[in-house]
Amino acid sequence: MVEDISNTSIVYQQEAYRALGGIIERTLQENLPVISWMLGDGGVGPLLVGECHAADPIKRQEDFYTWQAAIGAEAWPNGIKRMGGVHLHASTKDYDGVAVTLSADISAEELDA
Repeated sequence: MVEDISNTSIVYQQEAYRALGGIIERTLQENLPVISWMLGDGGVGPLLVGECHAADPIKRQEDFYTWQAAIGAEAWPNGIKRMGGVHLHASTKDYDGVAVTLSADISAEELDA
């Protein structure tokens, strides 16, 4: 039984990897911001996780909104408040057959700057 779960997980990761290839192509062709991507199986299917880490918080937020629009992800309204900062999060359940989530964190210090 463990082998079946493991094989399924590998298949999901392969699907996420394929979708990531398409995202990287779009990044180049459409001059989208470069962000960090991780892939996995999401427990229920292929998953890509995009994280915006630009040093400048305004750029980080812009990168998040650019990718949100590019993949048609739905954002949690106004982000999630965390210890005075904001965690921006958006997701789509089907981008080329893969679930995709995006995130960006803006700290309280950055909001006050």
